[in-house]
Amino acid sequence: MRGAMRVRSFDYMRIFACILVVLVHVSAQGISASAVDGSVFAFCQCCNTLAFSGVSIFVMMSGALALRPGKEISVRNIVVKRFLFFMGLYFLWKGIYLFFDLLRAGQGISGGAVKQLVLDLIGGRGFYHLWYLPMIAFLSLLVPLIHDGVQKKEVCLLYLVPFIMLALLFPTMFYFEFPFKYLLMDFLGQFETEYFLGYLGYFILGHVLFQWREQWTKEKKILLSAAGVAALVFGCVFGVLRSRADGIFFNGFSSPLSFTNLLTSSAIYILFLQGKTKAPEEEKGAAGTLAALTLGIYLLHPMVIEILKDAGLFLLGDAAFLTIPLYVVMVTVVSALIVFFGRKLLSLLKK
Repeated sequence: MRGAMRVRSFDYMRIFACILVVLVHVSAQGISASAVDGSVFAFCQCCNTLAFSGVSIFVMMSGALALRPGKEISVRNIVVKRFLFFMGLYFLWKGIYLFFDLLRAGQGISGGAVKQLVLDLIGGRGFYHLWYLPMIAFLSLLVPLIHDGVQKKEVCLLYLVPFIMLALLFPTMFYFEFPFKYLLMDFLGQFETEYFLGYLGYFILGHVLFQWREQWTKEKKILLSAAGVAALVFGCVFGVLRSRADGIFFNGFSSPLSFTNLLTSSAIYILFLQGKTKAPEEEKGAAGTLAALTLGIYLLHPMVIEILKDAGLFLLGDAAFLTIPLYVVMVTVVSALIVFFGRKLLSLLKK
């Protein structure tokens, strides 16, 4: 009898999305350190625009796995295994990064420093990438409420249509000038839809695209791929031009909550769902082994970037088209090695 099944395509997708997340923060270094009207800035902004698709893809994969048909839903699994796990990780790594900043500042472990660390642990926002953990934790609490309902495509569309229109399309349109723009903004502003719409949209979208993937014909996939590429090119070109016009980085397309990101991340997601989708759980393979490291890489890679910067080893120079990919590989590999050997050490200590 065959055991549990794993979604093999998600292993490859998780690795690719993880690389994109590393690219977000590597390219951000170039954006902050280069002139807004230079080629380095433009290249880094384009990389940043693409890279934010990785965040959307991670949320989509989480939704596909959490909302899949036949998945056993229990309060214990949701609260203990998902919510408390991610919230525990959030506060643990928030504390680790606060302590890391304390050491980088050369401060001793004094009573005042410890008190400030505790206060920041409770009330501070934490290092810039950790926001994802509480977001996915609270999305997990919605799974028992929506799981049965989203098994019907029409129910999913009840949420996805306003999500795409009100949280992505219209906000993206408002970056441009057009007749009656401000009247439309005032009209939509009455309803405060931000309290209803958000990353839950990508959570449900990932489920829909995975659950009904057979309905994507070759022609539809080609059309979506073309739309994803066109959206990425448009976001890059307009973003760079807007940054130069404003004299400051324009981050409107460097966000999952933009219509361009929706098209690009959906195209990548569908692309990775080609071929053999499922395999026995025991057939983990190299991709499964690497995919298992991605959470650790996500948690650790900003620290690796900061250490490289402090050591004077993070130098992008004028050839960003070469150094950005190089640093993405370097940061990803170093983080992966630390996570891999750290897990090995922990398994040895448990014996």
